[in-house]
Amino acid sequence: MRGPTCLIIAIGVLIATLSGCTAMNEQACVSTDWRSVGFEDGIAGRSAGNIGSYRQACSKHGVTPDLAAYRSGHDEGVQLYCRVGNGFEVGHRGSRYLGVCPAELESGFLAAYSDGRQLYELESALRTVENQMAARNRRLVELRDGLVAASAEIIADETTKERRAELVINMAAMTNEQVRIGHELQDLEAERVLRESDLLSYRQTLAFVF
Repeated sequence: MRGPTCLIIAIGVLIATLSGCTAMNEQACVSTDWRSVGFEDGIAGRSAGNIGSYRQACSKHGVTPDLAAYRSGHDEGVQLYCRVGNGFEVGHRGSRYLGVCPAELESGFLAAYSDGRQLYELESALRTVENQMAARNRRLVELRDGLVAASAEIIADETTKERRAELVINMAAMTNEQVRIGHELQDLEAERVLRESDLLSYRQTLAFVF
C-alpha cells in the first residue's frame, strides 16, 4: 500500500504544480506523466485545451508536453466524468459544465446535471432566506442589548439632561427598527416555508438517492 500511495501523492503534487503554470521547473516538465495529467483534467471536467497552458509553461524550458498521452488520459477521464450519476453531482455542487462530454454521453449527463443544478438552486434559495433570517435575529439581539444599555444610562445619576434626550431619541429609533425587522421576519418566515415546500416537493420527484 505504501508504494501506490506515494505514487498517487507524487502525481497529485505534479498536477498541482502544473495547474499553477507559473512556477514549473524543468524537472516537472520532463518527469510529468502527461497521461495522468490528462486523466485528472478529464475526470474533473476540465477542457483538453488546458494542454495549451502546460505547453506554454514548459516551452520556457525547451520541453514539449506529450500531447498524445495527455489526450489519451483526458479521454479516459472524461468517460468517468460524463457518467449520469456524476452529472447529477456536478450540478448539485453548483459547478459549471464546460462541454467536455462526447455526443453519445452528453444528453444523459446534461439531463442529470439539470436535475442536480435545480436541486442546488432550490437549496441555495432556502439557505439565502435562512441566512437573511439569522442576520435579522442577530440584529434584534443587538437592538435589545442596546435598549437595555440605554435604559440603564438614562436612569444613571451622572447622565446629563442633554444625554437623556439623545438616548430617548436613540431608543425610539431602535424600537422602530425592532418593529420593522419583526415584519421582515414574518415575511421571510412565509418565504422560508414556501422555499422549503418547493425543495421537498422537488426532492420527491428525483430518482436519485442522496
